[in-house]
Amino acid sequence: MECLRVEMLTGLLLVLWSVTCVWSATVHIYVSPSGSDSNDGRSSSQPVKTLHHAVTMLGGRDIQGNSVFVELMQGYHDLSSTLHIQSTSGTVVFRAYQGQEVHVTGGRRLDSGLFRPVQEDAVRQTLPQAARTKVLEFDLAAHGVTDLGNLTKFGFQISWTAPLEVFINGKALRLAEWPNNNFININKVTTRSGRWFFYDAGGRDIHWARETEPWAYGYFYYSYCDLAEPIELVNTGAHMIALKEHPQYGINVGHYDPSKRTPGGQAGFVDQGGYFRVVNMLCELDQPGEYYVDRTRQMLYLWPNTHDHTLKSSDIVYASMIDNCFEIDSQAKHVHFEDFSLEGCRHNGFELNDARNVTLKNLEIKNTGGNAVHCTGDCRSVSVLASDIHDVNGGVFLTGGNRTTLVPSQNVIRDNHIWNHARVGAEPNHAVKIGGVHATVSHNHLHHGQYTGIWWSGNDHVIEYNDVHHMCLVGTDCGALHTDLDWTWRGNVIRHNHIHDTRRLFPGASVRGIMLDDQYSSVLIEHNVFYNNGIHANIGGGRDNVIRYNVMYNSDSDAIQVDGRGLSWGNNDWLTRKLEKSPYRSALWKSRYPQLYSMLDNSPKAPVGNQIYSNVIYNRPGKREVIYTTNNMQRSDYFNVHDNYKAFHVSEFWSPDNADFRLHCEAAQWGSRTHFPQPVTVDEVGPTVLTGPHYLRAQRHAPTTHPSPTPMSCERTTKAPATSTPGVSYLPDGTAPNHLYPDIPKEGCWLITESCPSHPSSQGKHKDDLGTQNGTEEGCLARAAQQWKWCGSPGYHQVVAVYGPTGAMTFSKKGCYFATWGCGHQAPGFLRDSYAESKLNATRVEANCLSRAAGQWAWCGHSPQRPYTSVFGPTGAFRTAGAGCWVKVRSCPAHRDLEGYFFDAWGATNRDTGTEKEECFQRAGDYWAQCGSHSNAPVTAYFRPDGSSHTAP
Repeated sequence: MECLRVEMLTGLLLVLWSVTCVWSATVHIYVSPSGSDSNDGRSSSQPVKTLHHAVTMLGGRDIQGNSVFVELMQGYHDLSSTLHIQSTSGTVVFRAYQGQEVHVTGGRRLDSGLFRPVQEDAVRQTLPQAARTKVLEFDLAAHGVTDLGNLTKFGFQISWTAPLEVFINGKALRLAEWPNNNFININKVTTRSGRWFFYDAGGRDIHWARETEPWAYGYFYYSYCDLAEPIELVNTGAHMIALKEHPQYGINVGHYDPSKRTPGGQAGFVDQGGYFRVVNMLCELDQPGEYYVDRTRQMLYLWPNTHDHTLKSSDIVYASMIDNCFEIDSQAKHVHFEDFSLEGCRHNGFELNDARNVTLKNLEIKNTGGNAVHCTGDCRSVSVLASDIHDVNGGVFLTGGNRTTLVPSQNVIRDNHIWNHARVGAEPNHAVKIGGVHATVSHNHLHHGQYTGIWWSGNDHVIEYNDVHHMCLVGTDCGALHTDLDWTWRGNVIRHNHIHDTRRLFPGASVRGIMLDDQYSSVLIEHNVFYNNGIHANIGGGRDNVIRYNVMYNSDSDAIQVDGRGLSWGNNDWLTRKLEKSPYRSALWKSRYPQLYSMLDNSPKAPVGNQIYSNVIYNRPGKREVIYTTNNMQRSDYFNVHDNYKAFHVSEFWSPDNADFRLHCEAAQWGSRTHFPQPVTVDEVGPTVLTGPHYLRAQRHAPTTHPSPTPMSCERTTKAPATSTPGVSYLPDGTAPNHLYPDIPKEGCWLITESCPSHPSSQGKHKDDLGTQNGTEEGCLARAAQQWKWCGSPGYHQVVAVYGPTGAMTFSKKGCYFATWGCGHQAPGFLRDSYAESKLNATRVEANCLSRAAGQWAWCGHSPQRPYTSVFGPTGAFRTAGAGCWVKVRSCPAHRDLEGYFFDAWGATNRDTGTEKEECFQRAGDYWAQCGSHSNAPVTAYFRPDGSSHTAP
């Protein structure tokens, strides 16, 4: 029996080292760049030379069934072809021997001493003047480098295999381009669907027509769709380019301003796209870090990106040669890779084909043409841990599990540092992409990507404790975390992350911290900290999404953006087909996702069931907590927005400049009252261990916690209450003394009955015993309709009910009425709403009558002093539209002085309650809490501009 140290995974979340005893021997195979494949490889003094030979040895009879450590010794291990591991009979660990510096490459080293100044005068004359003495050439064919690959399309939704690329001292060079790391606008197009466009290059395009393999890269129509397209023709006289093919979506005229790459500095949604750069032109090799390959003559030209822009014998130059560096098949189980650098692969670093029990730990993966790690098929128990991944074209893509049975993949992406993960092209080169069922993405530091940081699909994933920032650096209509177009990807949770500094820098649609695009439905977003984003989160027409217990600080636009695009878009048939292909009516899915089961019977196009509550939101004046970008969305069955706290000063957080968003001052008081959990701290997100191979970790300090900053002093975050009050309703409602019946005593319930054919003795004014015994304003006012019906519903003869203690009143009779202080020169009084009665059936339908108040108040000029009230005669129900937020506190055991019906003067100046409905409704909860949170003492807030109301609890 042999005891081995192997990596175990506990609860999919905690990675531990443990000692596991297995009935096998331990075998070590040593591999060194200076070794020989004729050696037996069983000792460090007799290493084999190549990894391919080491993999062949795994099938040896004396090795099969044993646990094998493939010990990679110091140096560069250049793969001559993809290292394909098809099967294993026991655990196999590929690792750096004793933590030595090991590089596994998919490339070939180019001797830096063989580079020379450009020899041919024609080439020198093609180069820009400043580059002619700086650019070096290398004869690829003369030194056996003949597979140059092909430059192919890259960009939007394209999986790219790079042609031959060049790296100096581990840093990638880029194809010669102009403008460098920038774009110019398309000035004119012949037609959107054409291939031709015009530009202004300031005259520097004089040499473009002579280039043999020119390309154009840019955002030709939409600013989320980047594409590289080959150029068929350059007309330098007309300053016109013809592409070989029509770009996806077409070509637009550009409005990009390179001087305004700042948040909010560029044109918006309507003026997106229409900018490009030229690529792969020798005549544009004009700065260090660029290269060009003449495929016809098989010559390489480059301007070194070294410190002094020259090459020394110590400089390490590599050209990428093979596509996938590693491929692991499903029968190769329990394969582990640890503690080395992998680089220079034209496509993916690791290609996993239905892989099982594969671990990648403490690696550095860089300079790939495709993903660092890519799963094809159904991968299970794949873990990518504590690795540095950078300068790739896509970070980690894992999918697996069974969506029919919801069997989890148990894939884990944890403790990694991933950056610059979209080296060439933006979309779909995400830092992390997960699919299938139940992957865990936790404690990663993800930053600086051209497009999205984390893209997810499938079910039951957990994304937590990540630090994600500076995404969408070039693309727009983009999210740091992003998903789209599915009703069935349910059960996903995004929690305890810091998501920040993702802002729109280019023309186009908004950029979000979390983007739920095109009717994506049902994710739980909670306990996150968002700060300095364009928009913190959006719900793009989807359903059943929950956004709660988050801190949202300082967005360029409004904090949360929601819409109902499904009501008018054409995606619904596609979404329905995807729904029908899922087992959403199975017993398992019904129990796990009950809202999905009956979805087609519940207005599937509508954004039903979204909840946004108990978030703490700070923004600059004029920016809203929630913006509805389509009409008629402010419905609680669509977006139930309530009990969010609006902070008005930065001092309501501990130290925003230090990413410390613990609640402070008034926000802390609110948090204590509502049991809001303190937000996740900067020390709790990102990797919990040092990342990368040992030789890199040894150069770094251990992770340290940030010192706790001194909290900001509590500024005065409130202003004095408003001193002017909007006008009260003409129909007395308890907000002011009853001017119509001033002599009614201040106690009891009173009825004034004009006519009572069924009971003539009840005519006139009298104290109503039933209403008085009820003891409530609501009970008293209900007596008007009851008495009118008891009297035989005598047409237009009314019954008035007045509640003595408050003076509130209503009346009941046939018809729909306005109570008004007058419109224009109109006298105050009660008016029949003849339009509503004749056109809207308002004599019979209460809602149609009451909805008229807001429109009539607006039609009359929105006068703050002249509110309008609609009264539905048969029931006595009424609704007032006017200015301000009004609060009705029926009973307040903790503060009797708060009881009554009043204008929210403090909220008007401190919470914008007169213009922000959600802020007005929040005041109901505030007052209810102040009064002791008694279920039998509700508080109602009335947002008079549209006549709506909300009651807490």
